[in-house]
Amino acid sequence: MRPKILFGLICALLLAALVGASALPPNRVQAGTALQGVPRLDGKNIYFSEAFGEASRFDRGPTGLSRFAGLLRLLGANLYTLEWRTGIPADADLLVIAGPLTDIGPDQTAWLWAYLQNGGRLLLITEPIVQNYKALPFDKGLLQLMWTDMGLRARNDVVVVEGGLREVAAPIEAVAEGELTPTPASPLTVPALVPVFTTTALTFDNPMADGVDGELAFFLARSLEVDSTLRDATVTTLISSPAEFYGESAYAQYLADGIVEYNIGADTTRSALALAASFEKPDTGARVVLIGDRDFATNAAGFQTSPPYSSAFLYPGNVRFMVNAVAWLLDVAPVAGELSFPAPAETATPTITPSPTPVPPTATPAPGS
Repeated sequence: MRPKILFGLICALLLAALVGASALPPNRVQAGTALQGVPRLDGKNIYFSEAFGEASRFDRGPTGLSRFAGLLRLLGANLYTLEWRTGIPADADLLVIAGPLTDIGPDQTAWLWAYLQNGGRLLLITEPIVQNYKALPFDKGLLQLMWTDMGLRARNDVVVVEGGLREVAAPIEAVAEGELTPTPASPLTVPALVPVFTTTALTFDNPMADGVDGELAFFLARSLEVDSTLRDATVTTLISSPAEFYGESAYAQYLADGIVEYNIGADTTRSALALAASFEKPDTGARVVLIGDRDFATNAAGFQTSPPYSSAFLYPGNVRFMVNAVAWLLDVAPVAGELSFPAPAETATPTITPSPTPVPPTATPAPGS
């Protein structure tokens, strides 16, 4: 299981002990109910990038996108793997780059930028730059281009709020003259950071909100910077965090030593932070949806089901939003009727079956708390 998900599961239990609060159970909603009236995607060609450590549409394990991809196929889309060495195919209706873990190279960035300048459509999911992930820094490469021309990028932070108090080891004090060992230091009492949470802050006057009911779950998210003042394009915040959250810029250090403080000037200001946003340029037809959390759409997180490999989603808001985002990017309209979901097939490798244990939809302490 991916460390981030395992951390979240462990920390869910710790939060209850720290703050005495019980987590609300996720809503178990059948896919047919969650996806009534969704658009058909018949004949649309969707290309998934997998060259930079992205979540894979073939992966049926916890970190894969097989459930998301399965829904797109069920809606009639044609799914392909993007072969970057040959460029972006002329028949590509949509590109999906789902949480790269290594940065996109300059050649691939150039091809992608040319595609977008000519009316391309992109679903880009980013991952915080922690745990050895170095993809898509906010001030270089693709995100810098997006900020300059599209008014949209992801910050180098992790969206968190302070949780219950805990004790951590204090830094070792210097050895006094004549002593052989450092002077023992008393433990420090500090707040735990909570990166796993749900939100209902959705922009409802937008087609991507159609049919989204209840909470949207995030598991380790970057905040987004959104400039809605562009004259020739529309940039819209789609999902926001609760107002008490802020963007921790030193989250990797927090994972290492457990000590953190809200640093004005370095951290992103405490407010309702953008977690998903869209860009549309009418004169070229270009459309982009940017989401700040890879696990928003992975099998063991945002697309988790119970029982495992059933069609009962624990976070139906995540599922409906992702399908709506693809429909908006492809500019297709909803249709009446319900989807018919076949019985899920058994996995050939039991060891990669996603865990049935849900990440609680209430705020959860960070790893090590």
